[in-house]
Amino acid sequence: MAQTGMDRPLQIVFRNMESSPALDAAIRQRVERLRQQAHITGCRVVAEIPHRSAGGAKPPLAISVELELRGRPAIVVKDSETRREAKGDQLAVVTHVFEAVERQLREAHGGRKGAARQLAEDGSISLG
Repeated sequence: MAQTGMDRPLQIVFRNMESSPALDAAIRQRVERLRQQAHITGCRVVAEIPHRSAGGAKPPLAISVELELRGRPAIVVKDSETRREAKGDQLAVVTHVFEAVERQLREAHGGRKGAARQLAEDGSISLG
């Protein structure tokens, strides 16, 4: 059952970097997907370029997601790309961090991969 909205609006913050329309759109798309799985009361996403030395190569992108759920503890996930793994693809780190959020969301609700489940607005789960 898709939810219509969050109690607090989605907050996306870009730190030590300019905002990116592609990154913003990818984050919004992934949060919308999460909203279809659970009643999210709030979500804050921080995309940042960590401090680097003056002689360093292109710095990695770090993303942290704090997801607030009704009647459940918050889910917090942080991830960053390494130059070798993502080869400069900033969207790869978005994918990795939101996959981790989805895994934690399933674990928080006691779900199993492949199990049919439906989350009610009150946060309860019905397994099919």
